[in-house]
Amino acid sequence: MKNIHFFIIAILAFGLTACSSLEDEVTEQTDFFESVMNTYGAEYVSYNASNASKIPAVLTDDMCSVLEALRLNSNKLQECIWDSKDSFEKVVMTGSYKAVTRNGSSSENFALNVELKFSLAKGQIYYWGTDYSYSSDLFDWSAEGLSLVPVKDGDGYSYRFESETYLYFKVSDEANAVVRVPVVFKGNYNFQTQSGTYSFKLLKYSK
Repeated sequence: MKNIHFFIIAILAFGLTACSSLEDEVTEQTDFFESVMNTYGAEYVSYNASNASKIPAVLTDDMCSVLEALRLNSNKLQECIWDSKDSFEKVVMTGSYKAVTRNGSSSENFALNVELKFSLAKGQIYYWGTDYSYSSDLFDWSAEGLSLVPVKDGDGYSYRFESETYLYFKVSDEANAVVRVPVVFKGNYNFQTQSGTYSFKLLKYSK
């Protein structure tokens, strides 16, 4: 009889230990997700089913690795590249990064690309719009317009540009919660000398 009581007590103890471990694991994962949200300035967004379907489902760890790659390069200025196509010219700007998991067991390259289209005729600059594209299966990226203004007291060819963009993630280990992270794209360019610099910065680290 004593053996039966011991067996029942052992099962209950094991069950309580397993539940406690599972609860600790879930709590730890949730704490990690909230930490990532706070560290990189992420915010929850409401997305309807059709729009959310185009956002890749990733783990919190994947999202963290993408955002950490951007954070580490927040102060990096890159040189603009001039190119020409059809009847207009382009300022080509690309941010290339490598997302590495926390344990370093895997990595994935991703890129953000911006092409500012213009033409220059008889000293006059004509702006034809901006194309945004990206290369990754970890997130969706979108931009909301671009501000292009001449540099004050400049030579008439120097301009500053800035655009607020958003990385969208669907986090599978958080019930497919959709979050976005603001990324500021900005720089300057002289259309006559064909020179300038640009950067991609997480909004939280752009001040």
